[in-house]
Amino acid sequence: MEIRKICIVHLNQIGDLVFSLPLLKALRDNYPRSTIHSTIRPYMIDLLSHSPYINDLIFRKGGIKENLLLLRELRKNRYDLLISLSNSWETLCLTTFSRAGIKAGFEYFPWDFSLDIKEKVEGHRGLYNNLKLLKKLNIDVEKKDYVGLLTLPPRDDSGGVGRFGRYVVISPGTSIRRRAKAWGEEKFVDVIISLKERYDLNPVLVGGEDSKEVNDKIIDILKQKDVRKKVDHMENLSGKMGLKDLCYLLRDADLFVGVDSGIMHLASSFDIPVVGIFGPTDPFYVGPQGSRSTVAREEMECVPCYLKGCEERVCMEKLEANKVLEACERVLRQ
Repeated sequence: MEIRKICIVHLNQIGDLVFSLPLLKALRDNYPRSTIHSTIRPYMIDLLSHSPYINDLIFRKGGIKENLLLLRELRKNRYDLLISLSNSWETLCLTTFSRAGIKAGFEYFPWDFSLDIKEKVEGHRGLYNNLKLLKKLNIDVEKKDYVGLLTLPPRDDSGGVGRFGRYVVISPGTSIRRRAKAWGEEKFVDVIISLKERYDLNPVLVGGEDSKEVNDKIIDILKQKDVRKKVDHMENLSGKMGLKDLCYLLRDADLFVGVDSGIMHLASSFDIPVVGIFGPTDPFYVGPQGSRSTVAREEMECVPCYLKGCEERVCMEKLEANKVLEACERVLRQ
């Protein structure tokens, strides 16, 4: 069967979309003349709007009415190959009735019954499993990491990043959804003060609107602990930036320090120095992939636990600031 039209249904999170970039590149490399569409949540438009690997974006807004409109568009396009990277019942139902010639995705009983080609998810969702699915589809893959694959829209201005001087992006990432991955606010403060003293890096805190309260708390603790007033410039940009401006901020940073999150993977995709703080998740499957990226974690028998049934979060509690600082020193020497 000739593959002329391809559609990829992406997952909803930033990190998962970044992990899908090698898959998009592999599809473009193997089917250079084919039309490739990506189905994404609207808020992620800036991450793919200028990608050389796709021809067009289709937005998945959610809700019964919007899903029916999306299904009508999928059916009208009559794709030769449709790949669902999401195994939610909603996306697999869309896949089932899409009228695509070949439907591929991941096992999720019973909603995966219509998939012609399916792969079992091993460990955590991410690039590793995407590559397994491509192998099952007999699609060759040359680029097996996401570094350098993100093409940004044109930037209207610098976003004022020049006012930061040399800076480190700090991403605590402690939204409700990621609470089990949270690291202590006082430990972040210790890292911030030490990075200022040793490398003259100004802290820029980022995150969604749901991170603003925690980031404000970090700034309050910083003002109390920084008795010598070494940190004379800091910013809390949580909830104040769109994805495009965030990407430019990350790309131009001297260092990134943050928990396992989509923002961490955005930073790593630009191959800047990155320290990912890990506890319950497994860096083998979801670790940063840049050549100047590393992971700080506490080795324990119970990790990774994939956030299942652990209230104590011992792995994050035992990880001290000194270990994160050592990781910062390693990547800054590279």
